[in-house]
Amino acid sequence: MKSLFLVICALPLLAGSYKAQIEPYESVTVSAEKAGRIVDLNQSDELKKVDKTVLVIDHALESAELANDREKLQLIDRQIVIKQRQYRRIKDLKGQSLFTKERYLNELLSLRLQREDLKNRIATLEDTIAKKEIAVHDRYLKKLYVRKGTYVAPGMKLMDLEDLEGSRIVLYLDAADRDRLSEKEILIDGKRAHGYTIDKAAATTDANYISSYRVELVRKGPADFGRVVTVEIGEKR
Repeated sequence: MKSLFLVICALPLLAGSYKAQIEPYESVTVSAEKAGRIVDLNQSDELKKVDKTVLVIDHALESAELANDREKLQLIDRQIVIKQRQYRRIKDLKGQSLFTKERYLNELLSLRLQREDLKNRIATLEDTIAKKEIAVHDRYLKKLYVRKGTYVAPGMKLMDLEDLEGSRIVLYLDAADRDRLSEKEILIDGKRAHGYTIDKAAATTDANYISSYRVELVRKGPADFGRVVTVEIGEKR
């Protein structure tokens, strides 16, 4: 029944008149990027507006490796300083053999290479940990697909989020209304002063509604989400 309702809403009622639903300004589904077991998740956050770290996937091993690698990096940095000092002392001395000078230079270059490899490893671990801590900033948590203790794999759905700071109305206009959109006035439930403006207007027909053009209207501020409205493409006053 839901899919039938959407099809009906996508089609014009009369010439220049359409049914559509008021939706949140933005809706996104967050999926896991890294595998692991969920160790922190409060189920009561569902159906609330949240601004915090909502979900944590176990990263104890990565955190331990990161701390260890950061200590190693500090040691290598000190070793490089010492080796640079040693090399500067002998590189211009005529009394030192070429073999000795090249050995010191190779040791210095090897340390620098180790440092770069370690820095790349640290960056990878930091990225992994960041992707295992899902922070939500000022969004409505509409649905949680998982619970604490669930083992998740990459690509598995975690949650649905919505931006309720504004609203969006999606229309599927026929070619005549789409072509004359800039010359017309948009009325919503017969009102001209509704605050909605055109955010997007497709230049080609929609993949699902093949004879219609997708047009999106947006407005900031509170809205009656889920309400079905009548949108008319009428003459300007």
